[in-house]
Amino acid sequence: MNMFFMLFANLMPFLYSTSKKPLWVFINSPGGDIFQGLAIHDFFKALRNHGIEINIVGMGLVASMAVSILQAGTRRYAFPNTQFTVHQASLTGGGDRQQEVNEVVEQAKELERLNEIVLETIDERSGMNMEELKRLSKKTDYSVSAESAKRFGPNGLIDEIVTTFPFSLNG
Repeated sequence: MNMFFMLFANLMPFLYSTSKKPLWVFINSPGGDIFQGLAIHDFFKALRNHGIEINIVGMGLVASMAVSILQAGTRRYAFPNTQFTVHQASLTGGGDRQQEVNEVVEQAKELERLNEIVLETIDERSGMNMEELKRLSKKTDYSVSAESAKRFGPNGLIDEIVTTFPFSLNG
């Protein structure tokens, strides 16, 4: 089942309630499909633009598209041992099937376009210069700790490191 559809279906009761409580999302993900990730990122931003406070807590591993999704939160948190990985966009598939040159060239152009979109979601919130982002992610994964993520660019990948839940557990 599509991850965005599952998320949307689970959030519908919250969206139609009259509660003004913030929405809390926990993310521990190696990333995933670019298009599903962008759908979730845009959905969270639309909620924010509609006045809904959406706070995202990173834990464990927040990598690839998960970093982009995290940037859509009103507030971005992480536990101290959370690890973050930023890298260039990639597409999967193909396997052993043969591809013609024009097909490979078209895929490369599309991947470059998608890479710009994904890195822009990080640049927009973290304040990291796009050229620096491209340089850091060019050849390999760029992995950082929660403390380094807080200092990533002028605004960081996260706003705050927490050692307990940043909300009341008793209502």
